[in-house]
Amino acid sequence: MTSQTWMYLLGAYLLGSVPTAYLLVRLATGQDIRLLGDGNVGAKNTYESVAKWMGFSVAGLDITKGWMVVKTARQLGFSEGMVLLAGAALILGHDFSIFLHFQGGQGMAATVGVFFALFPLITLAAFLTFLVLFGLTKSWDLSCGLGFCLLIISVWITDHPLQRLIFAMLILPWIGLRKMIQNWQGRRLAV
Repeated sequence: MTSQTWMYLLGAYLLGSVPTAYLLVRLATGQDIRLLGDGNVGAKNTYESVAKWMGFSVAGLDITKGWMVVKTARQLGFSEGMVLLAGAALILGHDFSIFLHFQGGQGMAATVGVFFALFPLITLAAFLTFLVLFGLTKSWDLSCGLGFCLLIISVWITDHPLQRLIFAMLILPWIGLRKMIQNWQGRRLAV
């Protein structure tokens, strides 16, 4: 890798590390999102614990960050592998923000943004599936899980490079794993 690619990966991580939920909630209410709801520094906790409009704002900004990092990496002419690494760096920054002592969100919105840049129509279909299922079941986890399964199956059966399929299959389970880790940490702190 060149110094330019290393700098881009660092920049993607730092952009992902900008804690959108923390900053918006702090500016609007003076509160620390880490002390509200489930303590997650993300759109869902902001939506549930502060205000719906603020949750949507956080999601929109985090999705935009993910989309922008992948699109810019492509415009700079980086290889497919480098584009995927940049997306992963952004998600890693969101989940382990250097600005919040390596605390962060679960990476849902950041991942959606990366996937919108990689698989626009497939991600849109998966997102619409999530919305319909969430409207019917009110179960966030079930709706996300089924939407993400649809995304992986769609990437697999369409003509996308194998690298992208492997990327999706590695990144999506990370969200669930991250949630389990945060739940475990929350229970441990509550004891």
